[in-house]
Amino acid sequence: MAFASMAAAGMLAGCESGNGGSEAKTDGTPAYNPSESMDVDIVVVGSGSSGVAAAVQAAELGATTLLLEKSTQTGGNGRLTEGMFAVNSQMQHDLGVGDGVTFTDIIAAEQEFFNYRINNLLWKDMVNASGENIDWMVSHGVKFSGVVDDYHGLGKFDCFHWFEDGKGSNYIDPMIESAKKMGATVMTETPAIDLIIDNGQVKGLYAKKPDGNILQVNAKAVILASGGYAQSEDIMAERGWDLTYSHNNGVDGHDGDGLRMANAAGAHDVSRERCFLREAYSYGIDFFADMSQTIHRGGPVLWVNQDAERYTNEGCGSFVPQCVGNAVHTQAHSYLVMSKDIIDEFVSLTGYANLQADMDDAAQQCPGDNVYKADTIKKLAELQGIDGAALEATIERYNALCEKGVDEDFNKNAEQLIALKTAPFYIFRQDMAFWTSIGGIDTNRKMEVVTAKGEPIVGLYAAGTDGCNLYRETYTMSVPASCNANNCNSGRVASRNAYETCVK
Repeated sequence: MAFASMAAAGMLAGCESGNGGSEAKTDGTPAYNPSESMDVDIVVVGSGSSGVAAAVQAAELGATTLLLEKSTQTGGNGRLTEGMFAVNSQMQHDLGVGDGVTFTDIIAAEQEFFNYRINNLLWKDMVNASGENIDWMVSHGVKFSGVVDDYHGLGKFDCFHWFEDGKGSNYIDPMIESAKKMGATVMTETPAIDLIIDNGQVKGLYAKKPDGNILQVNAKAVILASGGYAQSEDIMAERGWDLTYSHNNGVDGHDGDGLRMANAAGAHDVSRERCFLREAYSYGIDFFADMSQTIHRGGPVLWVNQDAERYTNEGCGSFVPQCVGNAVHTQAHSYLVMSKDIIDEFVSLTGYANLQADMDDAAQQCPGDNVYKADTIKKLAELQGIDGAALEATIERYNALCEKGVDEDFNKNAEQLIALKTAPFYIFRQDMAFWTSIGGIDTNRKMEVVTAKGEPIVGLYAAGTDGCNLYRETYTMSVPASCNANNCNSGRVASRNAYETCVK
């Protein structure tokens, strides 16, 4: 039976009815009146890191290619990336850096962390192709700095290839230009709004042009590379995230378009089992300020929940930074508590002499009823609205552990156990800043979108953070920029398989 995609009409709010718009049919699915149509081999949805790789690869193979971007500028979050993971690139060989690192080394660092719940074959495909992918990008004009290292010491391997000036634009812009030179069409301010599905096969999509008219794109394959869903309040709320006090560190426009369209086509939605690039901060305080970057990464601080109870090892991010976000999200609310003693420890460790002054400024601003300073613990709790007696008891217990030098509760390293004894005292509500969601649409090794039974949906592919299945609930940094390496590789793989299966 022929049918349009099964997206609910409410999900398409803003699509106009009548001339060039859409109206809901009696079964609730949208019926469009396109003002124009075009025929292509492959249409790519999203022009971020994965989308540009898919477009260049498709055009290079000789497919007529359309690249759609909903924003005014191409690149998405790809413009914010600093580099890309790879092993065995020519650049590494020339530098003599990272030579000898193998897939076995990489997967040893990942599969155990994820309790063997990740698909090692996807890792193997990405890692083994990563060096050639770097060389391929260079052939299309991508500018690298020539530096390969371990990304600020966070990685286990010297495999982080820095873009020139550490700017993702030196990846995005040359790739866009290369795609155009090979005949690809690039359309900005033209979001894909729904798939065209006939007898279970994806046959193209509908897109909304800047003038509001509907464009029908007849295509042999659709590649979803829309960059995830971290800015969709509805999708995030379904997954337990309240965005009231969150901050978007990424580029605007990542509203879950790919996930929505894939789900409507019958895709297996694995978004609840996948991760984010996210970090704790306090609402209204500059995320990138030295103060935020110093105190919100854990270590010699105290974290308590809405009941004023300590709930975790605050040093949880020392091995994998994203574990900070994991721990904070286990509680309804999380608060970071500090004293003059802890401030002095941070100053000693970092040389950041203005830390207390900056914390005082933050407490004075208190932009979201979330940062307070007081001379007593009881007053501090009262200002934040949590139980004073409970907070006093928690700090008394914590200080006793610090004096003992052993964290009998949550096994924090002794050198990070700093007692809270000296006023002033500070409390910061730990809100969340999101860069992107990572994963959501299930795929196979060909980057074909699959159903819950693992059956491919003919003509539909997903790449980049829309379909990343390298991780589970945590984005590890032991292999820095493996996500961006997957962006490039999955885009290429999707285009190659779309060409072989649907175009040739």
